[in-house]
Amino acid sequence: MAAAQHIREEACDVVVIGAGMAGLMAATTLARESDVVVLESADRPGGRVETVRKGDYWINVGTQFTEGTGPLIDALNYHDIEMGSLAGKSMALVLNGRLVDMSDPIALMFRTPMSFMDRFGMAMVGARILSAAPFLESDSRIAKKVRAKLDRRLASYLLRGVRSEVAEAMVRSWSGQWMGCEPGETAATQLVTSIGLALTDPAKVPNFTLPVGGNQTLTDILAADLGERLRLESTVLSVEQSGDGVVVNYVRADRALRVRAKRAIVAVPSDIALRIVPELPQTYRDAFDDIRYGRYVVVGFFTDEEGPQPWDKFFGVSTPQLSFQAIFNHAAAVRKDDVRKPGGALACFAGGATADQLFELSDEEIAARFTKDLLSVYPQLEGKLGEGIVRRHHRVVPFWAPGGRASLPTLRNPLGPIHLAGDYQLDMPSLADAATSGENAAKAVLASLK
Repeated sequence: MAAAQHIREEACDVVVIGAGMAGLMAATTLARESDVVVLESADRPGGRVETVRKGDYWINVGTQFTEGTGPLIDALNYHDIEMGSLAGKSMALVLNGRLVDMSDPIALMFRTPMSFMDRFGMAMVGARILSAAPFLESDSRIAKKVRAKLDRRLASYLLRGVRSEVAEAMVRSWSGQWMGCEPGETAATQLVTSIGLALTDPAKVPNFTLPVGGNQTLTDILAADLGERLRLESTVLSVEQSGDGVVVNYVRADRALRVRAKRAIVAVPSDIALRIVPELPQTYRDAFDDIRYGRYVVVGFFTDEEGPQPWDKFFGVSTPQLSFQAIFNHAAAVRKDDVRKPGGALACFAGGATADQLFELSDEEIAARFTKDLLSVYPQLEGKLGEGIVRRHHRVVPFWAPGGRASLPTLRNPLGPIHLAGDYQLDMPSLADAATSGENAAKAVLASLK
């Protein structure tokens, strides 16, 4: 009892746990109408959104792109954040040492160095994706059956009967790029939907772009708007219902602190939610247990070159046979009408099992491997690469094993005064979904307080 008397308490209307995109959107929505406190365990807001800046350029060393609709795009527009244009830019593929522009289907299929078995294997994979594509968004009965069947299968079914190392490398690379996991870990639904939309109708991936200054531009603004209501380096120990409200115990600067609030929004990854909300019913625990997370290793490089370069026309390059699986050219967003300032910014990243292996290495070893492979793609960068900026992400995009998504609707429901938010709540986890879930939770909280 004596120790409890030394716990400093405060009261507010709503406490938000987590200052990633979901938590920040929830808190800024709430702040217009209520007294809110935000607790974040890290020393910076933004969660997996992180940008490193240098001069005219930036590198997203967390979430790479902004896409989608809804509150995220609304917030970017509301705060007058300039959106870089990727118009006229395309993707490329490096296979067996040759780089091919993926916007040219003829070159991709017939000039890419592949054996007959590799072409046949890629055709089988492509046919399986394209056969499902017409049913990915329809609400017809047959479409729902197709999606249900995909949800019961591992994504590795795409490689069934395929005897091509190239095809296997491509599918693993796609899975690593989109979800940070292996095809044998995830249900087919999420991966096939992501690839299918990108292949058949890229226009259905709306607002695919890069905010000028990087994705962190928005989270910086949202965090600044919250001011002292945002408490960094605050580790939450428990979130418990108390009467009609909640009690949140946390530690900051080695001090035990407590917040009493009418409502709480828990916007943290599933494993953390399981740890800090001890009174979760078993159905909620099972639903959180069903969530898995992808893994990434990202290395950013600021570059020092002048004049047009062969990578200027690509915003991304797929590299399934290298130590990383993709190169993203963040400078592409500010290359307008071939106007090119000196320098640039590139990010190389690897996901899934490739990332797991890289986690065993030091930052210096990872940067050295990525540098060597990047120079093999673009030898023009010799002597022009800055020091590699390494980030290790052990928990990024949520995904589900076959059948696991069935428990998802449970997590969309509040637990009395405790509401949940996160990109796991919606159908296609993304930064936009995280923002939407945060705003939805905030609106539900405000409605419950009236």
